[in-house]
Amino acid sequence: MEEMRKVARAYYNNGSDEVQLRTHGFFESMDTDKDGKIQFHEFLELLYREGYIHRDMNHDLFSDLDVDRNGVLDFNEFLTLFYVIKTKNGFCRQCRRCLKGLYFTYITCFDSPTAGTFDLCSDCYSVWKWTGCHPHINFADNALLLRARRR
Repeated sequence: MEEMRKVARAYYNNGSDEVQLRTHGFFESMDTDKDGKIQFHEFLELLYREGYIHRDMNHDLFSDLDVDRNGVLDFNEFLTLFYVIKTKNGFCRQCRRCLKGLYFTYITCFDSPTAGTFDLCSDCYSVWKWTGCHPHINFADNALLLRARRR
């Protein structure tokens, strides 16, 4: 998660004024009680309503984002969430945790313009937990997919 924090901060710092304003606007829209912090219920409310997450997802994302462990997200912690949402970073199809860093994607789904991707975290892929939920075995990690597209 630390690497995602750094990337999110870099995109924000190097973003245009418009991107920074939209980022602040999104933060303010989540902060319904206007206390300058995102409470857990505010986090869930907006993300469910906007369809960013599903009710069956793993809720560890909030605690992963809450660096100082004070039970709320300040703006700096929120930047990582904004990055996850705007880049459409996915969730593991098996354990439903946010994909942080390298993950595995079923290549045929990835290449299909109509199919959604089938992504797995390294933990689920490494122990073959996914075999009952997806019948295929042609997976590659996201870094390898990017290098393959370069060719």
